[in-house]
Amino acid sequence: MALNLLSLAPLLGYAFALPQSQPSASPNIQNLAMWGTGCPLGAAGLMSGVRNGTPIFSFSEWGLVLPNVDDPESETTASKFCTEEITLNNGPVGFQLRIETVTVGGWAELEEGTKLVVEAETKLGDVVAGGQTTRVTSGDLKGNDLEVSLDILPFVYSACVDESGTVPKIVIKTTVSLVGEKRADGTVSKGVVGGAKALGVHFSPVWRPCARPMAKTI
Repeated sequence: MALNLLSLAPLLGYAFALPQSQPSASPNIQNLAMWGTGCPLGAAGLMSGVRNGTPIFSFSEWGLVLPNVDDPESETTASKFCTEEITLNNGPVGFQLRIETVTVGGWAELEEGTKLVVEAETKLGDVVAGGQTTRVTSGDLKGNDLEVSLDILPFVYSACVDESGTVPKIVIKTTVSLVGEKRADGTVSKGVVGGAKALGVHFSPVWRPCARPMAKTI
């Protein structure tokens, strides 16, 4: 499943606000593509809100279910992923960025023994820029509310934004997996993520000046 520039037209030009401590520029989305088993089927409802100046993407197709069945050969894992490729323009010349956190939130119901595994992998341009994995059990949920914030490590920054203002391509792959526990009677512990509700995915960038100021060409 892939979304291209045309289907994502409502998001094009969206401006990424920067904190006051960050460079004075307003990067906006020039191009956005998504692919994967958990990506939205269309642009409707794709952006569900804004947090700290960056959009929260809504993934309505990210529902995962582990049925409790008697078949001893049944699957114990259900998994989906979505990769986002984002190109920003009007970036702050002479600065570089890294992805500080990737946050996944929504609705979940986990039986005892079932784990939710959330993984984020990032690239900036052609550079592998770190990732993180975490596991969630029923005791980590607040009721049925799920929110997982992944601190992306190691700290890897992009190349510098040149005079064109084009920010190196941001690539974020997020994978959500339900892992059930195989019981002695052959059943698998239950788990549901998303259900009828979409999961939200949000990433937070951090900017810094390049080691050497970009010299203007004449």
